[in-house]
Amino acid sequence: MTTPSHPAITRPPEQHRITRGAMSLRPTTSADLDFVVAVERHPDNAAHVEQWTSDWHRQALERPSTRHWIIEHTGHAVGYALLEGADDPNASLLLRRIAIVSKGHGHGRAAVLLVARYCFEELGFHRLWLTVAPGNRRALNLYRRLGFVEEGIARESVRKGDTFVSMHVFSMLDREYRASPQL
Repeated sequence: MTTPSHPAITRPPEQHRITRGAMSLRPTTSADLDFVVAVERHPDNAAHVEQWTSDWHRQALERPSTRHWIIEHTGHAVGYALLEGADDPNASLLLRRIAIVSKGHGHGRAAVLLVARYCFEELGFHRLWLTVAPGNRRALNLYRRLGFVEEGIARESVRKGDTFVSMHVFSMLDREYRASPQL
């Protein structure tokens, strides 16, 4: 797919189910929001994932440039992903958040691969980027193994209670995606 000549005025494609093997991303609905908030608050995720209310997620569902997906394995919800900037004129998509309930089964890896496929093959975008909390070793290792490049640190960019924390910034470019044998 080629990048539109005027991406700033081109509406992104409607959100739809994306499947690869037993894994899929399906559009989140209002009925899923209790699950989404529970995933964020899960003890394995709470320290690493921004904590939003159901209302904030509901607002995200209504934004045309946001993609909010439930991650499913064999039809069972195992997490969610939130992407922003599907209409970005610079062809740069932000993987704002991904959270999985049951770690160690490859669901996060498979979901990131689906997100990358959406970004580069369906949207025809140039760049996929994300931030990772410094203490989230599992995510840091995953993104490095998948070929994301660490660009640096976004200093004190996320509020956690009364403080601000710095985040690692990672990205992958379309040519890196195409050159990677695992993607």
